Amino acid sequence: MMRIMNNSVSRFAHHAMGTTYELLIAGRNDTYSRQASQAVFSEIDRFENLFSRFNPCSEIGQINNLKPGQSQMVGVETYECLKTAALIQSQTCGAFDVNIGSLVKYRKDNGAELKRLNTGIMELIDLSRTPRGYTVKIRPDEASARSGQVNLDFGGIGKGYALDKILEILSDWDIDNALIHGGTSSAMAIGVPPYSHSKKRGWPVGIGAPWECNLSPKEFLLKNRALSGSGTEVKGKHITDPRTGEPAKGHLAAWISHPSAAVSDALSTAFMVMDTEEIKAFCDNHPEVWALVIKDSHTCEIFNKEVATQ
Repeated sequence: MMRIMNNSVSRFAHHAMGTTYELLIAGRNDTYSRQASQAVFSEIDRFENLFSRFNPCSEIGQINNLKPGQSQMVGVETYECLKTAALIQSQTCGAFDVNIGSLVKYRKDNGAELKRLNTGIMELIDLSRTPRGYTVKIRPDEASARSGQVNLDFGGIGKGYALDKILEILSDWDIDNALIHGGTSSAMAIGVPPYSHSKKRGWPVGIGAPWECNLSPKEFLLKNRALSGSGTEVKGKHITDPRTGEPAKGHLAAWISHPSAAVSDALSTAFMVMDTEEIKAFCDNHPEVWALVIKDSHTCEIFNKEVATQ
């Protein structure tokens, strides 16, 4: 979905979290950049071990095996990711849900009627911070009993969260001009590449797909921001609307830019579910969000256009 428009910098790749990450570093020699990339990719591997729902030993895997009333100690990463996911779920009125797997399973087990609508993740779990650390507890009440069990899936936010945390690694290595993307669906950039004509510009990241909307930009200049995209051109209608349990019907693709990659990652999924009026209202209330929504092969809308020129 996303392509890097220039490769005149040190460039490294690594497979993790079911995708290929690429890191581009400017302003450092190749040996130093390679050493930094090893630190970055080691951190990404750590996130995979924390967040993979397919690994029963990961923190997410252990949470998904809890029964109502049981609890699990987790690290700050899982705690922060759940907090961000709950915030986006609330702000989008349920259009984003990291517990979507439980919802789909509940619908399958209970027929076509979907009774559990818009159940916030914090209604199902108790997330607490104590002197000993962070704890996730499945609430022993009717909401969690109806859903069977929590079935968390960080696929719509985990990669973005990892990109956010990578900025801390790059800062430790005194790298202030870099771009990293995870699977071409989410990218985070700091500083500007050496070939940029102005310090106000940024890393040119292409937005590519088969649509023919003339108003759709072909690239986005990233600087100290993230860009995430979701769409139907690769996997088809694979996104489920948490509010109905049905495949999302709204748009062909949605691209979001935000200072946080975790937020842009989650919003790109949510905006595939939300209608245009809901997206406009959200962007009006969140001027830091830039959004491109492809409604059909010839129609698109851009929200908060001025963000792209800052």
